[in-house]
Amino acid sequence: MLTQIFGSAVFGINAQCITIEVHIHPGVGYHLVGLPDNAVKESNHRIAAAVMECGYKLPGKRITINMAPADLRKEGAAYDVPIALGILNAKSF
Repeated sequence: MLTQIFGSAVFGINAQCITIEVHIHPGVGYHLVGLPDNAVKESNHRIAAAVMECGYKLPGKRITINMAPADLRKEGAAYDVPIALGILNAKSF
């Protein structure tokens, strides 16, 4: 199932809307695309721990996360909540 969540990125005094698309399908893996930095790439560990502490389980399937637009560098941990919400929303279908 494909789900979309919207977040934002701040670049100086400008804000940019970021679309986070989550697709869950058969297989195993966690793929994050869309020019993320290391903090965003490591978010899967923080997201998995937070989701488990809330009493939910991550699906044992392949999770593909696309962060658009792809030409903007995504930095920091500000995307953890939108990614977690996207995973939980896609899992519910």
